[in-house]
Amino acid sequence: MDVSSESQRDTVRRTLLASCGALLYSAVFLFCYWLGYVLIDAANLVILLITFWAGHLATLGLVLARNKQQLKSPSMTLPHMIWAIIFVSISLYHTVEIRPALMMAYLTILPFGAFRLHWRGFFGITLFTFSCYAIALFLLQQSRPGQWSPEVEMIIGLTFLLAMLGYCTLGREFSMLRERLISSNQQLSLALSKIEELAITDELTGLHNRRHLMNVLDKQRAIANREGTPFVLAFIDLDNFKLINDKFGHGIGDKVLKQFSELLQESVREVDLVARYGGEEFVLLLNGLKIETAAIVVERIRDSVEKMKFSDQRLAMTISVGMTEYISLETAEETLDRADKLLYVAKQEGRNRVVCQVLDTSVDIVG
Repeated sequence: MDVSSESQRDTVRRTLLASCGALLYSAVFLFCYWLGYVLIDAANLVILLITFWAGHLATLGLVLARNKQQLKSPSMTLPHMIWAIIFVSISLYHTVEIRPALMMAYLTILPFGAFRLHWRGFFGITLFTFSCYAIALFLLQQSRPGQWSPEVEMIIGLTFLLAMLGYCTLGREFSMLRERLISSNQQLSLALSKIEELAITDELTGLHNRRHLMNVLDKQRAIANREGTPFVLAFIDLDNFKLINDKFGHGIGDKVLKQFSELLQESVREVDLVARYGGEEFVLLLNGLKIETAAIVVERIRDSVEKMKFSDQRLAMTISVGMTEYISLETAEETLDRADKLLYVAKQEGRNRVVCQVLDTSVDIVG
C-alpha cells in the first residue's frame, strides 16, 4: 500500500472524526439551550451555528476534494482546532451553571493536535485555548456580573490550567516520539534503498550487475512481445585481459575495468543498460534500436577503446563484441546465448571486431 495514500486516508478519517465531535457538541449545546441554560436569543444562536458549520464544512470539503483527486490532503488540524476552540469559547460566554461541563469540549479538541503539531505547537494552542477562555470570562463579568463568582471561577480556572499544563507535557512527549519515529523511518528507508542499490550494482565498476540485467531483460522482453519494440544485446569482452592481471597485477586490472566501464556508460543513452556480466565481460542492452543502428553505436565504442590508453601504465586495449537482436517469443537466456556465441566468433576471427547477426547471417565489422 502506498504510504502517501495511507496518509491521505488518515487525514480524511481524522477530519471526519472531528466532524462527528463537532456535531455531537452542537447537539449538546442546542439541548442546553432548550433547557434554558444558554442565554442567547434564537437569531444569534442560528448565526453562531451557521458560521461555525460553514467554516468547518469548508475545510472538510477541501480535504475530501483533494483526496478524491488523488492529491495530497493539506493538514487542517490546526485550523480545525482553532475554529472549534473559538466556537466553544463563545458558547461558554452564553452559558451559566453548566459552563464547567461544556468546558470538557476543550479536552476533546486538544488531543487531535497529537497527530500533527510539533511540541511548540502544543504550547501555542494551549496558550490560545486558555486565552480564549479568559476572554470569555472577562466578557461575561463585564456583561453579567451577577452570574459570575470569582472564587468558583478561580478554582475552575486553576483546575483547567493544570489540565492544560498536563496536556502540554504529554503533547510534547507525543511530538518527540513522533519525530523520532519519522526520523527512524527515514533512516530505514535510506538503508533499504542503499541495500537495494547494492544488490543490483557491481561493486568494482558501479555498473548494474548480472542479476539486475536478467530482471530488466525479462521486462524488456515482455514489452517487445506486447508492443513490438526492438532491442539489441551486445556481449563485450576485453581482449587478452588475463595478461594484464598476470603482468601488472589485479590493481591495474581493476583500473582498466573501471575506465572501460566509464566509457561504456558515457557512450549509451539513459534508456539503455550497461551491465558487468562477470570478470571482463560486459553486456549492453540497447532499447528501441534495430541491429543496423545498434552496430554503429557499438562500432564507435570499439574504435574509442582502440584509441584509448588505460590506467597509469597507458595500456592499449581492444574489445570483441557479439551482437544480436531479440527475436519474438524467445527467452532472454536464448538471446544472451546467441550474443555469446557471436562473441566467440569474434574471438576466433582475430579479436578487435564486432560480429552482429542480421537475420540469419553473421556479419563482421572489423576495425
